[in-house]
Amino acid sequence: MIRTEKPVLAVAGDVTVDWLLAVPAVAGSADLQAAYQWETRGAAGLSAQPGGAALLATLATAAIGGAARVEGPVLPPGVLLDPTDGRLARTYSLWQPHPSSVGGREVAWRMHRFLGFRPGTEAAPPASAGAGVVSCVVLDDAGLGFRDEPASWPWVIGNQRATAQIVLKMAAPIGTGALWEHLVAGHADRLTLYVAAGDLRKGDAAIGQPLSWERLAGEVAAAVRTDPRLARPARVVVSLGLAGAVLVERDGAATLIFDPLHQEGDWERLHPGTPTGLGTCVAATLALAAVGNPTELDWAGAVLRGLTACRAVHEHGYVPAEGPGDPLGFPVTVAAEALAGRQAVDAPFWIAPISDATSWQLLPLAGPEDYRALARRIVVEGDAEACRGIPVERMGAWTSIDRTEIESVRSLRHIVRQYLSQEHRIRPLSLAVFGPPGSGKSFAVKQMAKEWSAGGVRVEVMEFNVAQFASTADLAAALQRVRDATVQQALPLVFWDEFDSPYDGRELGWLARFLAPMQDGTFLEGGVARPIGPALFVFAGGTYPTLASFKERAVMVPGAKATDFLSRLRGHVDVLGPNPSDAADRGHVLRRALLLRAQLLTRAARLAGDKRLGIDPGVLRAFLEVPAYLHGARSLEAIVEMSALAGRLRYERSSLPARHQLALHVDAEAFLGLIRREDSA
Repeated sequence: MIRTEKPVLAVAGDVTVDWLLAVPAVAGSADLQAAYQWETRGAAGLSAQPGGAALLATLATAAIGGAARVEGPVLPPGVLLDPTDGRLARTYSLWQPHPSSVGGREVAWRMHRFLGFRPGTEAAPPASAGAGVVSCVVLDDAGLGFRDEPASWPWVIGNQRATAQIVLKMAAPIGTGALWEHLVAGHADRLTLYVAAGDLRKGDAAIGQPLSWERLAGEVAAAVRTDPRLARPARVVVSLGLAGAVLVERDGAATLIFDPLHQEGDWERLHPGTPTGLGTCVAATLALAAVGNPTELDWAGAVLRGLTACRAVHEHGYVPAEGPGDPLGFPVTVAAEALAGRQAVDAPFWIAPISDATSWQLLPLAGPEDYRALARRIVVEGDAEACRGIPVERMGAWTSIDRTEIESVRSLRHIVRQYLSQEHRIRPLSLAVFGPPGSGKSFAVKQMAKEWSAGGVRVEVMEFNVAQFASTADLAAALQRVRDATVQQALPLVFWDEFDSPYDGRELGWLARFLAPMQDGTFLEGGVARPIGPALFVFAGGTYPTLASFKERAVMVPGAKATDFLSRLRGHVDVLGPNPSDAADRGHVLRRALLLRAQLLTRAARLAGDKRLGIDPGVLRAFLEVPAYLHGARSLEAIVEMSALAGRLRYERSSLPARHQLALHVDAEAFLGLIRREDSA
């Protein structure tokens, strides 16, 4: 009988002892006196667990089952029992129960704060040695000394004739150290490098804010390919938090693994607490892929499973282990089930190739009919079903799948988020919103404000139409109302509608009157300078559809102070609206679809009783393909409001308003002609 040895997965690297201080939320209150904290008798506790390469080996063992043998570091005896034992590096963190998700009632034990670490006095313990063919080596280089201690490296990476795949999980500084030089010199063709995007940014990689998946993926791929160090391994995996990752093959294409509904950092903000174990989960699943099917390696699929596993860990939270004091521990079983695929999980991640073109989109639509077909599906099925695999940006009731619009709104959101994070805000943050009439210029910003309110910021929305101001006294009165709101501890969100109106017969005459409030945060009332305090000023244009068109004209107006005004703006967004911006704009039909479904669900929710919205194909075609809405989004909304939908389960042709009523908002002949057209819907 022939005896077949199991393949071996060798795990080595920096090993830590992770000390977890678990504190119930009430006991962690900073303003509760110690005497009362003692009285609550909260179940505070201190526990330790193996970290780094030791945790990675434990997780791999649980996930791989009996398919292979895992050889990992052996910890010195007693090191998990004494917090003063300094042989291995020690990390310290504070853990508390957090809501499973924002607004949820369920709680999970998650890291509240990382307190720091202390280096150890001994080298990382080597992996246990045993017989068998090593199929894969996974190395956890956390920058704690392992990379410069050849005595701790697995013997197999010293064998130039070895065929084992090598997975290197590396922390900053990237691409340095004796281990790195050894691996890229002799094993580059079998080397898979895992790094976090944050560590690449530390090394000055040109990876910007997450404005769109297309932009971020392209920047990550370019950063890897233009770095001589990162061009040496066979492939590089760059994680982007719990939202996705980029896989760059040295001799092939780049691939994006992503969550269409969340970009970098979004998912974490919706699930409070600091996520842990992402690199461990991804490195483990890459190693499992190499051991399980070495001839047909699915690296992108492995990364997807690693991301799914880490989300499962964060959602589940750390679990009390059996023993004195119920110490907390990494939920190995939860992670292993997800890594091995033994538990059916509806993974939210998708895989797509990354294009080298700067303007590429993850919206895989070719011609006009593709856009129309997707638009029809969005209205009938909803964007969650129709846009599977397509990036969707949501803020309350505002939704977009247009890359340009998403990038514009997200950049504005980042600017506001930075402003809100400042402790001392002495003047308003000034932004501008442009768009054609009826495009919904204020809608997206108001939906953004709902996010701030959900996060605990008390927002008071104010709107002033500058075109209706008769004198500067009206402006002073408006600013006094803004000041009153700040005194009452609210954050005023002020829309200065039609700010580009003339004043006293002078074109753009109001611009100069806003300069002092924008720059100094003050205004004059009765000759006295009064402070405004923190606020958000949103200047909504009434004449110019884009910032570019405003700048082109404004700087030419004598005495308008347009340059001074523009220099005080900190961000802007051009809202496209439901009408085509130019002859090449095919995405307008998708914007119409999202707007139409939102309006129908708001005003006639019974139309979507079985999730599929009931609407006559001809009516749907007319809404999507009519040449123009005369008053933008307001016209589409008006037609829905004028329709007889009460008590109905389907939007029928008979529900529409009369022809002369339609003519108020669209070309009635064109609209009705599209309804009568006999073609597929």
